[in-house]
Amino acid sequence: MEERLMDPGVAAFVETALRVALGLRFLSSGVSTIRRWPHATETAQVLFPAGNYFFGAVAVALMVLGGAGLALGFQTEISALMAIIFLLPTFPLQRVWIRTLPEKMERVRSALGEEAVKDELRFLGRHAIHGHESAWKDNLILLLAALLFVVRGSIAFGLDNLLR
Repeated sequence: MEERLMDPGVAAFVETALRVALGLRFLSSGVSTIRRWPHATETAQVLFPAGNYFFGAVAVALMVLGGAGLALGFQTEISALMAIIFLLPTFPLQRVWIRTLPEKMERVRSALGEEAVKDELRFLGRHAIHGHESAWKDNLILLLAALLFVVRGSIAFGLDNLLR
């Protein structure tokens, strides 16, 4: 069987592109969360009723600092670990939303009078539920990508490479 290896230069470029894209994904999410403050504390309250402000702030810090570090290739292993630490509580959070959203949606829907508005809410609710059903799978892929950089660090084109 013929061994198929990617050219090392191409591999370095592809891995760098993945690292930068992953970092920008976390950084943009963190900045968006800051702009929608106190959304992070409200979300944290689902899992951490006591200390939700602290956990919301930590989540934002992990996203912003981990994302910036990954994008820049700075302290890559630590930055990727920050992304993983952020992602771990998202799995039980997604389970909570998947379990509770249908009931909440129906409770609000039943309080509405106009049938067209009820239908619109049903449509929005289905999209929200689908989003959470997909989100845990997306987060698993993000976690695995971050794990690659915990193990390998920045192999090229990062600040870590310039500082060595």
